[in-house]
Amino acid sequence: MSTLGLSYRCLVYLLALGCLLPLAQPAHAESGEYQIKAAMIYNMIRFMDWPEEALPASAGQFTICVAGKGGLGPAVDGLQGKQVKGKTVVVRHSSPVTGAAGCQVLVLSDLDKTATADLLEKTRSSVVVTVADSAGFARSGGTVGFILQNSKIRFEINQTAAQRHRIRISAQLLKLAQIVQEAP
Repeated sequence: MSTLGLSYRCLVYLLALGCLLPLAQPAHAESGEYQIKAAMIYNMIRFMDWPEEALPASAGQFTICVAGKGGLGPAVDGLQGKQVKGKTVVVRHSSPVTGAAGCQVLVLSDLDKTATADLLEKTRSSVVVTVADSAGFARSGGTVGFILQNSKIRFEINQTAAQRHRIRISAQLLKLAQIVQEAP
């Protein structure tokens, strides 16, 4: 059974954690927000498929790279050692200069617009899912962008970027996302 064959109910339940819980306590909201986003990244990965050459069956690890020094990076560190797609998650921190070589997911954590644009350009033809929580990220060419709406975490998916990166996204995940188009 394909990883895309996971139950839609399971997906809704897992993503509901972030999409439905309001960020009510300001003192803990920021760190809690990042933990929710990291959990959402982990759960989204389960509903995406990479081409065989980018994620061979024989590979023992699934690499998530983090570029930037924002709060999302330390939250993503918590995914280290978890299992996804039958592989062990390895979290690697990289500089915006080195890009995403060897990464299945690239998380941009609090980078300025210039560094973000540079990384999106460097990874334009790479087989990698790019994720960030900066405003307009998905519209700028990123694959998944987190947004806050009514104090709730939501996510946008840029299908054009996913197709360009040769990532297949489950229809169930797409139903929960706000689909955006790249700005020309």
